[in-house]
Amino acid sequence: MKRTICIAALLCVILGAAGCTNISDKKVKDNTVSEVKVTGESAEDESAEDDELLSIIRTESSGTSYTEPESVFTDAPSGNSGTTTFPTQTAPEEILTINFVTDEPESSQLTRPATAEPVITEPVTTTTTAAPATTAADTTTPADTTTAASVTASADQAINYNVIGENGILVSYQDGHYRGIMACFGTYGLCEKWAGAVNTFAKKLPGVNVYSLTVPIASEFYTPKKFWDSGFTVSQLNKINHIKENLKGAVNVDAYDALKEHTDEPIYSRTDHHWTPLGAYYAAKTFAETAGVDFPRLKEYEKVSRKGYVGSMYTYSKDYHLYNDAETFTMYISPNADKIKTTYYNTYFGGAYTGDLFVTRNASAYYCSFIGSDDRITKIETNVKNGRTLVVFKQSYGNALIPFLTSGFEKIYVCDMRYFELNGIQFCKDVGATDVLCTDCVMIAAGNGGKYLEYLINK
Repeated sequence: MKRTICIAALLCVILGAAGCTNISDKKVKDNTVSEVKVTGESAEDESAEDDELLSIIRTESSGTSYTEPESVFTDAPSGNSGTTTFPTQTAPEEILTINFVTDEPESSQLTRPATAEPVITEPVTTTTTAAPATTAADTTTPADTTTAASVTASADQAINYNVIGENGILVSYQDGHYRGIMACFGTYGLCEKWAGAVNTFAKKLPGVNVYSLTVPIASEFYTPKKFWDSGFTVSQLNKINHIKENLKGAVNVDAYDALKEHTDEPIYSRTDHHWTPLGAYYAAKTFAETAGVDFPRLKEYEKVSRKGYVGSMYTYSKDYHLYNDAETFTMYISPNADKIKTTYYNTYFGGAYTGDLFVTRNASAYYCSFIGSDDRITKIETNVKNGRTLVVFKQSYGNALIPFLTSGFEKIYVCDMRYFELNGIQFCKDVGATDVLCTDCVMIAAGNGGKYLEYLINK
């Protein structure tokens, strides 16, 4: 029986949303936030879409217990342990349907993720009471009444801060910073639907190299152990392996181990649901090696950073610890950025206009600094002369890969599967594709991603 759970549906909506917003770096002293600014291409529209999305999440995020479908695969490694008590993440089952959403929170860079028990790196204030999920967690005791015992208690509370905020977002103190963590579910049946759609590309495009790249989201590597044990999230490695086992004629790109080896680096955002360009670099390297194309070393890219970013994990959790712990977003400009031509089209492949692959080269648009909006088709003509033409079908996670592929292919077409209005098979034939990459995060691939791919195949 084909099924999934509503938590998978609502988190797919978050992960697959399309706009880019950024909470300003104004700090707050408590859980009341006023005059929050939003920047982006259409902040007013995105704000309305956020309200609608939050309404959907609140409606669907309560219900009965969830049991992961049986699998022969083993569970993924657990993350850091925590001591705070917490509710078990539960949700009822529900059939997924295609829901075209045009809202996408933006991303950001993260700090060094924890691989061991985190350590306080700043002065600690005294805590009088443990706070609920979305209220202030500590208060300052007057200096003349502060004791060594109370300071120790406050340090322990900060270190062990593991609170589920609004909309089921876990906020966890790790390695001196707060991290927002989104659960990941999906079903094996929907994994098979994704694999089947990728297989269709391979079958109907003989002679074309077809690849599947599914990327784990941050919860796979940074969920505290007790939350793993409670069923807050489930193994994404199992889902990736199940997709791999069901691919026929298509090539699986295994970026899991490459990411796992670098979890002590900022490869995922702390305050947003996306990965960072650095994480995308390691996955792109694996893809380039699989496809047999050139791939520059990281030091050959121009590194650009911008401070003060707070993304979607605050927007959805409303936990002010994330708001007060802004991060730095770091992007990488391709070595041949000034030698490529980028043309943007509407979703019917018309209305062409030229622009820069890097919408901003100072990282001011954060995760939207490259490609920008999803509701377009992007054509990139590079200075590479190898006759390879790559077509990428993706959702928002795929955006970060593109700047790292411009040295490996002569032409690249980037198509968001949610907004693509043409037949995907015929499009690949028309542009002379030699390579096709279907990619996004596991939440999409084990959720509604396969349905989107089927939809564009059958248009």
